[in-house]
Amino acid sequence: MIKTLAKFLVAALLIGWLISSGKLDFSLVKRLISESKNWIYAIIFMVIQINLASFRWRALLKTKSKEKLPPLKLMSLNWIGQFFNTFLPGAVTGDLIKLLYARDLDKSLPKTFLVMTAFIDRILGLVGLIFLTGIFTILNYEEMITISPKMKALLPFNGLLFLGSLVFLASLFLPQRLQVMILKISQKIPLLGSKIATTFEQVWSIGKSKSTVLFGVAISCVLQFGNIFCFWLVTEPFIDIKVPVGQLFTFIPIGMISTAIPISPAGLGVGHVIFEKLFKLVNINGGASLFNLFFVITVATNLLGAIPYLLSKKHSIKEADEFEHSEA
Repeated sequence: MIKTLAKFLVAALLIGWLISSGKLDFSLVKRLISESKNWIYAIIFMVIQINLASFRWRALLKTKSKEKLPPLKLMSLNWIGQFFNTFLPGAVTGDLIKLLYARDLDKSLPKTFLVMTAFIDRILGLVGLIFLTGIFTILNYEEMITISPKMKALLPFNGLLFLGSLVFLASLFLPQRLQVMILKISQKIPLLGSKIATTFEQVWSIGKSKSTVLFGVAISCVLQFGNIFCFWLVTEPFIDIKVPVGQLFTFIPIGMISTAIPISPAGLGVGHVIFEKLFKLVNINGGASLFNLFFVITVATNLLGAIPYLLSKKHSIKEADEFEHSEA
């Protein structure tokens, strides 16, 4: 309860500061709806993206599950996860509730494996975003440096993230000999050794299916391109300096990553502040207000996840908490 209140307090303080300093203009939301149809197109794209993302998670589950795992059912569960991730403090609550439903589909799947599928699913989404960021940073490096010398500090950071994502993917495909060696070492760690070893085993069980991982990265790239495109759709009419979609990939992903950190509900306040700073790097004013447009459209879309939750057998937050603290 204290953590929940603290997160809402952080969000309220940040939003209050942005409003009092004139950095957040809520009137843009009304203008977006009244002056443009781009918000409709953005919601359509987001609905498609959430449905497509379920196929990435389904592919991960199928590396161990022997059940059919109906695609429409997995889409429904993905929507439920999106809903709870948005409207409950903390980024993992929705994933845990989603995993409870997944366990109903195949009770033979161990908890550790289910948690790993949710974790790898998120990481692959992040890898797709970083891949695109790395590619567009290379393509637009000289142009972005010319637009704003301040980008010199950010663009190399994009390169480091890209290298980090490659290292992570390589770790999924470690040779069997190295896996065995790491498992033996991890098992000797006091208290946590067995749990660490079990976690490694579940991660590598997914990595055995290279086609699944590569499919996950490919679909993640498609989804993240669509995500940035949606951001461009809703903000383009109000940006005082026109920016091609490709150039947005050199700085918008850093803001997207920051909103995934569970400091506040759905990145409320934190994302607004980060995007205010990021847009300043390329000499664009009103970054907090521009992000607010994307934030409102995203929240409105994720609200649709309440429909499959109300139509399904309901799992409670208490059950999710018990699942989180249960034995593997």
